[in-house]
Amino acid sequence: MRVLVIQHSAADSLAAAESVLAELGHEIITVRIDRQHPIPQSVDCDAMIMLGGPYPLTMENRPDWIANEQALVRRYVDDGRRILGICLGAQILASALGAQVRRNAQAELGWHTIRRTSDASSLAVESLPQQMTVFQWHRDTFEIPNGAKHLYESDGCRNQGFSLNDRVFGFQFHLEADLRTIRTFLTVSKYRKLTGKGIQTEAEIMAGINRHLADQREHMSSFLAHLLPSAGNGTIHEQ
Repeated sequence: MRVLVIQHSAADSLAAAESVLAELGHEIITVRIDRQHPIPQSVDCDAMIMLGGPYPLTMENRPDWIANEQALVRRYVDDGRRILGICLGAQILASALGAQVRRNAQAELGWHTIRRTSDASSLAVESLPQQMTVFQWHRDTFEIPNGAKHLYESDGCRNQGFSLNDRVFGFQFHLEADLRTIRTFLTVSKYRKLTGKGIQTEAEIMAGINRHLADQREHMSSFLAHLLPSAGNGTIHEQ
């Protein structure tokens, strides 16, 4: 498969997911918004992954590329392609499908437990456990698009994931995060200035790496293998 990856910032990369996709034999084509790459106008790949980034959809004066990315999402959905949106990517995906994106009641920074909802059922999501502790880094949340299934929830954020037709998925959490991702977020993210119930200290976040990161990588690998089956030898390049 050819997988289009839309990366919005240097900090929010494919991280651990890059090697998984390569091992599955997929060709990765990366569009870097932080390097002023244009959003493609046509559906040229078999699947698309949209990563996180520091561009909340609740802000005023959105950059033009957000509307262009939403339009591309609708083209991929209409063409029956597979999509995974992560954090900001999930919010762009949800909004492209007509759902609201808004400020969550609390920010979630660090390791938080999510639970599968009673509405969750699909081959891909069944590759994930009923409950798992995942890395979170967000203030906003999405509503579930019409026709989509509500997959996961947490104590601090009800809408943690959704799926549409078992081929389009939005995850608020960061299954792809690796040690470098976490250290980068702790260093550069303006969210570190926030305080609140869902915000862990740096010591708590770093301690959670030993307890949760290996399991999280296994969950991500299992999910991607179901969503994007093995295809041979993989390659990686920027568009």
